[in-house]
Amino acid sequence: MATKKSPKKTSLKKLSIKLHREIYKEAAVKEAAREYSALADFSISGSGAYITAVITPKGGVPAERVEAEFVNMALCNSI
Repeated sequence: MATKKSPKKTSLKKLSIKLHREIYKEAAVKEAAREYSALADFSISGSGAYITAVITPKGGVPAERVEAEFVNMALCNSI
């Protein structure tokens, strides 16, 4: 399950999300970050049951837009 730590309004600033290891594989999350690296910078770290991804958008793309696509790709890569 992905949990957000971000404001509800659209933001161009970075945001942090937690992805549960029971669903997401760390290698799959890192691959999704590489695939979306043209749209944002990603910092991926793991601790306990969660993988944390910090997303910093590039070029005026809203962080929430990048997040939605990134999480979908990470899930797809994890299956």
